[in-house]
Amino acid sequence: MNTLPEKFLERLAKIVPEENLPKVLQTFSKKEQFALRLNAIKMKEKEGFLKELTKRNLVYAPVTWFPKAYILSMKDKTIVTSMPELHEGKIYIQSLSSMFVAWTLEPQAGERILDLCAAPGSKTTQMADMMEHKGHIIAVEHVRNRLYKLRSVLDLLGVGIVDMKLIDGRRYRCEGELFDKVLVDAPCSSEGRFDVTDKKTFRYWSPRKIREMVRKQKGLILNAGRCLKDEGVLVYSTCTFAPEENEGVINWFLRKTGGMFVLKDISTTGVDTYPPVLEWMDNTYNPDIQKCVRILPTENMDGFFVAKLRKVKG
Repeated sequence: MNTLPEKFLERLAKIVPEENLPKVLQTFSKKEQFALRLNAIKMKEKEGFLKELTKRNLVYAPVTWFPKAYILSMKDKTIVTSMPELHEGKIYIQSLSSMFVAWTLEPQAGERILDLCAAPGSKTTQMADMMEHKGHIIAVEHVRNRLYKLRSVLDLLGVGIVDMKLIDGRRYRCEGELFDKVLVDAPCSSEGRFDVTDKKTFRYWSPRKIREMVRKQKGLILNAGRCLKDEGVLVYSTCTFAPEENEGVINWFLRKTGGMFVLKDISTTGVDTYPPVLEWMDNTYNPDIQKCVRILPTENMDGFFVAKLRKVKG
């Protein structure tokens, strides 16, 4: 068993409430559960699939806040990965935290949406499904191999309303019409996905890495704001605990844009959360940042940060 970096553990103890810390530390081992979602673009009715799960003696639990999602035991994952429905794109294995991010954006049929950090395509395809496959998504990815992965996922799930762009999300420029909604699932230090059984998940972690990520994140969210219509909605998320990459980025963005954006409340019914960080390293953040959400890592969810903002009409 590997040991997580001491500096990371020191920081974590200042971020997560004391009463939650022991359980959070347990989640850095293998997860006990996994989640999948049904892809309505290809699966027109779910009853047959659910009956097949029962026939195979697989126990599943519906997700209260997202009816297309189900939780299963990790011991049954091998069986699910062998099912034809997965290879036909009718179901898709995706973390619940990832689903929560796209669900928070509330994509609607007919909207024009920008996914600024799209690969490998989990949230992109989820949004297309939530939009009833009506509307238009621009999916931006700057790494060519990851763009190929995105293309294969779009094809597998039968998504035809997405145009891909091979470019750094910080340099993408809107062509013509602005967007109704923008998703920035930003690259980050990935602390929420550390696994003590897999040293490569945290091998390159350092405070310097956090600072490097913050520079990228600020560029991404600032460009996202430029691409958004008045009254449009922006969702920013990471899978890390670091306040610099979360509340710190949102606090900077609110100041930088001078009142052009306001934070919105996020529904967390059925999701375990803990309070956002309002003070960190001699910095005091905007009190509205308490509207942001920190997802508590559990046996079926990763540690995530989510912020939802509305662009005020100019």
